[in-house]
Amino acid sequence: MPNMPDKPETWAFVALWLSQHSSTIWTACMTLFMAVLRIFYTGGTWKDALIEGPMCVLLALSIIWGFEFMGWPLTLAQPTGIWVGFVGVKKIGQWADRFANTKLPKQEGGQ
Repeated sequence: MPNMPDKPETWAFVALWLSQHSSTIWTACMTLFMAVLRIFYTGGTWKDALIEGPMCVLLALSIIWGFEFMGWPLTLAQPTGIWVGFVGVKKIGQWADRFANTKLPKQEGGQ
């Protein structure tokens, strides 16, 4: 097996990338951990954890990227990720459906 190349600029680039994205990486890890804990606590299976855990991570990341777009501080990323993992995608989906039904106009005639 070949050895890893000893290129300082490569390791510097990796370290720079990790330092710039540490908040996002940390949030993704905490979201996944909280979702898996919630699933097992409520009697879920490994299959449930393997499906819903990454879904929670993707939902939390989309919310965090929305924070960046709106200029909100990224210090809100970790608590948001933990709450997404705790609540779960099913409940957040129900909230989104309820919000859409009350705020968005209903289409008539199948259009």
